Amino acid sequence: MLLEESRWIQSSIEKYFSEENFPLLNIGSSTDHFRKVVQPQIHEHVFLPLENKNLKIIHLDMKMEEGVDLIGDLSNDEFRSSLKKIGIKSVLCSNLLEHLSDPRPICNSILDLLNSKDLIIVTVPKSFPYHKDPIDTYFRPSVEELHLLFPNTKIIRSEVVVSKASYAEDLKNNKRFCAIMIARLVLPFFRPNEWSYILKDFLRMSKKYSATCVILEKK
Repeated sequence: MLLEESRWIQSSIEKYFSEENFPLLNIGSSTDHFRKVVQPQIHEHVFLPLENKNLKIIHLDMKMEEGVDLIGDLSNDEFRSSLKKIGIKSVLCSNLLEHLSDPRPICNSILDLLNSKDLIIVTVPKSFPYHKDPIDTYFRPSVEELHLLFPNTKIIRSEVVVSKASYAEDLKNNKRFCAIMIARLVLPFFRPNEWSYILKDFLRMSKKYSATCVILEKK
């Protein structure tokens, strides 16, 4: 999650959310260590302000790790039924959809989980290098393309948030990573499906990172 993206989520929650929009379900939450150490902006800007207000957050992932409250697959009907009993009122789906071979089942499951007037925050990279977790489909949608995945919703807020950082700066600051990426670039026959994405990243390395961010309300 970009720093600017985390601040956008924070300001959106402050402006558009009330106590009635909790519990909030954080889908693909990753671990406590990831949120606080690897990308500390996630905890500092998104979750800590909510924790300070004693608002309930439920971190959902498919792996059993510290900081994961619930383990399961949201697209599983039985698991989703159990979540409905908790009374989820909003969902955060951040930097997840680009790692799914088909994001539509998860998007449909989110909508099925919520009731009318409930809110969804969705963020996806717009300009960002290829990154597997465990895959990256290079899904880099516009606001309109992202909204199409969530029928029967209306946009409350949307923006392509632009970062101060870029791929060129990351390559310059990490010589080992740069060497690995150059090696990948000159070996197009090694994992050719990934090579085209790596080439795209190099061709626009000076472009600032950005993320497509939306708040949706279920109708």
